Amino acid sequence: MRRIIAFLVCALFLAGFSDAELVITKKKLEFNAGDYVKYEIMGNTFGTTIGKDIFGDDFVDIEAFEAQVEDTITGFETIEVDNQAYDCYILKRTMNINFTVILKEDSYDPQPDDDRIHIVFGYEVKLWQDDSNLIPDTIKSESIDSYAQIWAEGGEEKSYEGVIEEQTVYTKTQGAWPDTLEVGSSWTFSEDSSISSTSRSRQNEGEWDVETSETEESETTDYEVTDEAKVTTSAGTFDTLIVKAVEQGEDQGSYTLEYINGDFMSVKRVIIEDDESIITMQIKEYSISSLESQSLEDGDSIAEGLPNLSFLLSVSSIILIAIVSRVRMD
Repeated sequence: MRRIIAFLVCALFLAGFSDAELVITKKKLEFNAGDYVKYEIMGNTFGTTIGKDIFGDDFVDIEAFEAQVEDTITGFETIEVDNQAYDCYILKRTMNINFTVILKEDSYDPQPDDDRIHIVFGYEVKLWQDDSNLIPDTIKSESIDSYAQIWAEGGEEKSYEGVIEEQTVYTKTQGAWPDTLEVGSSWTFSEDSSISSTSRSRQNEGEWDVETSETEESETTDYEVTDEAKVTTSAGTFDTLIVKAVEQGEDQGSYTLEYINGDFMSVKRVIIEDDESIITMQIKEYSISSLESQSLEDGDSIAEGLPNLSFLLSVSSIILIAIVSRVRMD
C-alpha cells in the first residue's frame, strides 16, 4: 500500500459533556486466545469521500455501504528482533469495506450497466504486540490489503482496477503515555518502521504489474488531552477524555481524536483531514474472557470494565488513511 499518512474526519458524535474533572489511570488486562472486539463505522461518509476522489465530476452518490472490522487474539509467541526477545500476543485484524458508486449517465469509460461501479476494500493483518508495558508496542506486523473496482457490462461482470499489497513491518517506538491522563496532559510518541512491500496492480483485467520495495519510515506524534465527553456506543455509555493526536509535519487541520474511558480503553476514534469529515469508528461488540470471569457488583456493567484497546483503534486509522491516500494518488 502506498503509505502517505494523511488524516480524514467525520462529524463528532458526542452524547454530552461531563462537569466533573475526569482523571484516568493506566490499566492492564491479560488477554486470552479467542478474545475479540468488533467495531462499527458510523455513517457512509467514508464511501462518499472515496467515490468523489476516484470519479470526480462523474460522481453522483453511493449506495449499499457495508463495513466489517474485527480484532481477535489468535495466540502468543516470543520473537527476536535485533538480538532482543519479545514476549508477544498475536492480534489478527480483518477489515472489509464495500459500497456501490452511482455515476452520471454516459459519463464514464468503461460504461457500466445502470451507471454503477462496486468498490471493494479488504485488509488482513497480524500484529505481534509486546505487552510488557501498559500500552502494548507493535514489534512486527504482516498484512495483505486489496482494492478493486467491479461492474457489470452487458450483464457480464468486469474488473477495471485491482491492487494487492503485502507488507512486513518491524517497528521501534520511543516515548510513553503518562501514568495518568486529565485535561491538559500532553506527551510525544515516535515510531521508526522498516517496511518490506510487494505490490501487484492491474487495470482492465490485464497483466499484473509487480513492484517490490524496502523502505524506512519515521513519524512523531504529539498528543494532548483537550476535553471531556460522554460517548454512547453499542457497547455502553462512557465518560471519556478526548485525546488529540497530531503528526509532526501535518497541517493544523489534520489530526485524530480518540475517546478514552476510565478503564483506559479507546471507545471511539475520529479521523480529520483539512477540517473535513471522513470517518468515525467505535466499539460495537466484544468478548474478553478474563474480564467476563470477574465478579460484578450490583449495577456494574461489563462495558464499563473493558480493557485497554487504544492500540487497536489506532491500527484501523492507519489502514483507512492509507486507503484514501492510495486512491488519491491513482
